[in-house]
Order: sequence, then structure tokens, then C-alpha cells
Amino acid sequence: MLNSLDPDFSTEQAEAFRHDSFARIVQNAVSAQGADEVSLDRETVNRIDESTSERLDAWKATDQKKSGRCWAFAGLNVMRARIIAELGVEDFEFSENYVAFYDKLEKANHVLVRAIETAGVGADDEAVRRILESTAPDGGMWHQFTDLVRKYSVVPEWAMPDTESSGNTLQLNRAISTSLRRAVGRIREAGAAQAASEEMDAIRTKAMQDVWRVLAIHLGTPPESFVWQYRDKEKNFHSEGSLTPREFAERYVTEEIADYVVLGHDPREENPVGRNYASDNTPYMIGGTPYSHVSAPIEDLKAAAVAAIRAGEPVWFTCDVKKQFDKNAGIWDAKLHDYDALYGVGLDISKADRLRLRETSPSHAMTLVGVDLVDGQPRRWRVENSWGDSVGNKGFFTMDDSWFDEYVFHVAISPEHATEAQRAAAAEKPIVLPEWDMLG
Repeated sequence: MLNSLDPDFSTEQAEAFRHDSFARIVQNAVSAQGADEVSLDRETVNRIDESTSERLDAWKATDQKKSGRCWAFAGLNVMRARIIAELGVEDFEFSENYVAFYDKLEKANHVLVRAIETAGVGADDEAVRRILESTAPDGGMWHQFTDLVRKYSVVPEWAMPDTESSGNTLQLNRAISTSLRRAVGRIREAGAAQAASEEMDAIRTKAMQDVWRVLAIHLGTPPESFVWQYRDKEKNFHSEGSLTPREFAERYVTEEIADYVVLGHDPREENPVGRNYASDNTPYMIGGTPYSHVSAPIEDLKAAAVAAIRAGEPVWFTCDVKKQFDKNAGIWDAKLHDYDALYGVGLDISKADRLRLRETSPSHAMTLVGVDLVDGQPRRWRVENSWGDSVGNKGFFTMDDSWFDEYVFHVAISPEHATEAQRAAAAEKPIVLPEWDMLG
């Protein structure tokens, strides 16, 4: 049959492999240690210095544990720098669990609203399939974070601390997914029977009550108020009395982070630079902000990030985190692993083609807290991760500027660090990217 694999193919390849002494040595090494250990370029590792000319952090790294809450951790880490400076404290942490509770709640409502909207569509429709596949994801983007802060405010970490389930969301997500799929099934049955919209909305309301109950069991009950007091670096004690989350946010989250501009690097020619792009079927909060970015050259992302850091502002960013990466050492470099030499196979793909071929995507969000400038140009970056203090340098990582070029996709910055053209583009009606697009 044309193009079928010949049974002798593997035999011929094995014979050639036996006569390739270098391939057999590599086979022995990889079998014993793994590809990433063997391919690590020691010269690259040795030249990476963690020092930076600009550095903001003097606080401890946070830990998202076994959850996909990186985007919320990174967002709160942007905000914590300002409150640490304002209060004059050694350290401070917002409650990531509090944000996660309301994120799950809003996502559940989004699923049910979409189910009602598509109740009359066939079960094999792409939109229906996506609703049922993505019922309780952990992940998120910048605008999702700012929508949650604007609607529900924030609280200190101790007011709603992490639980076992917030740091390990498997069981929580399983329960929410089952509950939501059950409700979607009932909504679709009602739609097939041409039930009134009020009947479908009643199903949604009951399902949301169930989801809230599951969330409370796993994550705890969000506080309606708490007593706020603290001790500053000079050992002075401050007691501000009882505050609601809204009062706390109004007092300490003074900057309007919802106005931040997200710049995105998308080198695909089919998506021109300078335009505003949004992800289809967002936001996950009904009535919220579509998840958008203004496409810009990578140099613009860097310039904006440098300006923010020099102004004392950490920078939220997304990246493809596990490419060319050593977790324990806490370093990224575009040439950190020589996979071509390891395998004797060409694996190089341009950033644009990696997006087209689904080889790359924004898989993680973190915070830039430092940059090393040489003649005004970045050479490396200091990164605050949210994987705890047992990896990297007590949870902080070093990124070579070459890695920024290849694997960074978004930065969220105050409008003052964006150009006038970028601010204007961010205000335009966005071009909608398909839900399956790697930047959508």
C-alpha cells in the first residue's frame, strides 16, 4: 500500500544504529540520566550569573503547589510589592485561595451560561464539546485576575489561607466537573424539550449553589470581614480594626490594575503588529473583560518591562516555561540544552511556526522583579516564580535575554509604560482569535 511502513524499516534502522558508536554512547547516557541532564550545556550554565543591576525583591517566594494558579499568584505578586513598600513591612502575602474560590465560581457560571446559549445545538458541535471538556480549569490570564480583584477585592493570606485542595486541585476539580456536566445535561434536556428560559436558568441557579458548597468544603468560606493589624520593619504595631475585603482593597490596592495594557509577542505574519487581539469565548466572568493583548515587537515588551522595573513595579508575564529550562538551578537560556547534538536530529523551529504547529503556548505566568542592563539593554532578567523556595535560588530564577526572545509571550504593564499607539490600540475593538489558537 502506498506510504505504508515497510516491516523491514526498523530492522534496517537498528542495524545502522549499532554501527554508530556515538549514538550508542548517547543511548547509554540518556537511559541512565535522562535527556535533559545529558543535553545540558555546561558552558551556558557556568556563564549565567544571577546578579542584576535592577532588583526589586526582598521578600519570600510563594508556592502554588500542585495547582495551575500561577496567573493569580503572579498577579498578586505584582500587587504585593506596592503594599510592602506602603506598609513598611518585611513581607506580605495576599490570599491566593480567596482569588481561587471566586475564580472557580465565575468559571462555573460561564460554563452554565454557555450551556444555555447552546442548548439547541447538536451534541457533536465543537462549542458543546469545548464546554464539556473545560469545566473546572485552574488556568487564567491577566484580565481574568483584574476582573476578580475588581469584583471581589482581596484579603491577606492569613484571612483565607491555602488548604490541601487549593494546593492540590485534582479532587476539587473532579467534583466541580461532575456537578457541572450533570447540570449541562439537564439544561440540554430542557432545551431539547423546548423548555422556557426560566426553567434552564433555575437549573443553572441550583448548580451554582452546588458548586459554591463544593468550593466551601474544599477551600473554606471566604471571609466577610477580618481584623487587620500588623507590625512594620521598625517593630511598630498598627491596628486598623475590622475591615471588609472591599474596604481593605480600597485602602491598599490604590492603583487601577484593570487599566494595565497587555502587550503580546506574536511573530506570525497573519496577525499584524499594532492590533488588539482577544480570545474567543472570554471573559470567564460574565460581564467581565475579554482576554486581549496588543501585538508588539519583542523589543517593545522588553522596553516596557524595563521601564516598569526601574519604576519599582514588578511585571506580570507569560511564557512557555519548560522549554530550555533547568528547574533546580533555576535558569532559562535559549541554548541551555543542545538537543540537536544529543539526538543528531534537527529540532529547530521558529517561534512563529511553533505557534502555528501547536509546539508552543503560554503555559505559565510569573513576575519579573529585576533586570541586568548593559548600556541600557537587558542581558538577563530576575524572575519571581510561585513554585516555593526549594527550587532555583530560594524560589527566584534567572532568565537569559535570549530566552525572553523565544519563549515570552505577554507582559502586563501600567499604561504609562506603553506607547501612545499601544494605548490607542488597546482601546480598539479587538480582533477575535479562535478558542483553539495557541495565543487565544
